Amino acid sequence: MKALKLVITAAIFMASAFINAVEASNAATNADSTVVTTSMSEETFDRLEAGLLFGMSSEVLGVVESSLFNAIQIKVAYPEFTSKAVEAELSRIAKEGNGHSLRYKAYLTLNYYRTPSEFDSPEVLISLLDNSYQNGIFFHLQERVQSEQFTSKHN
Repeated sequence: MKALKLVITAAIFMASAFINAVEASNAATNADSTVVTTSMSEETFDRLEAGLLFGMSSEVLGVVESSLFNAIQIKVAYPEFTSKAVEAELSRIAKEGNGHSLRYKAYLTLNYYRTPSEFDSPEVLISLLDNSYQNGIFFHLQERVQSEQFTSKHN
């Protein structure tokens, strides 16, 4: 029961933080339909960072996986979002996470955070973000990483 309450609390917190951030970005872009923005208030940054760190530190696997998806979603919507604390937590999960799949998703997310220029533009990535099929964005990031590794080994 305690784990269920934690999952629900984390999900509500992450959803509200992301919704507030998206609403703020939509207001800032004056009716522009894209969610990608280049301005972020300190309050928005603090909320997003706190929400990600809270979710990624959960002991519930589903909450951590959703937080990784949210981390990508936030970085796509706010390309200027950088956080040493978030990157450190991604690195920790990539090394110590519960299961290969979780560790690999954290690795892909960290790779995107550290080198977004090696991936498609935010406008392209935003079309791949689907809450009902969160693995889609991870498959896309995986393809980009693997093709980059293949190219660098054969040059």
